[in-house]
Amino acid sequence: MHNSQNKEKKKKWVIGGLLIFLTVVFLSLYSIQNNSVYFYTPKEAQAKAAELTEKEIRVGGMVKVNSVAWEPQKLSVKFTLSDLKGVEMQVSYKGAPPDMFKEGSGVVVEGYIKKDGKKFSARNLLVKHSEEYRIPDEHGKDNHALLQNSIIKNEK
Repeated sequence: MHNSQNKEKKKKWVIGGLLIFLTVVFLSLYSIQNNSVYFYTPKEAQAKAAELTEKEIRVGGMVKVNSVAWEPQKLSVKFTLSDLKGVEMQVSYKGAPPDMFKEGSGVVVEGYIKKDGKKFSARNLLVKHSEEYRIPDEHGKDNHALLQNSIIKNEK
């Protein structure tokens, strides 16, 4: 009889642990789904604009050259986001743009698209940057020789 009580206790602990585990997994997946921000190209965002107007989304593309209108007194910037295949949308952003934000560079805008798919209200700008690091040049001169000399001196 003592052995069957141990089996019952063990069974209850296993069932309780399993319920807790399943609850944690369910809540994690639910939270991830509700807090996820999906990434679209300008073409995809425009095609799905009517169904995306209530959702916060991310759209990635290039900042069109000669399209940036920065108003420092209002802390706002407007620019054209392009996929370089003819699809464009007008983006407005309240706040100072990131330091690396510039025309002709890649950017991901996070915010809300208008129903027509032509305008986007950004609450965040994420600037893509090159992963290539170059030593800063002084007056356009190549610092390769200087770097080599310092390496040789340090090795001696």
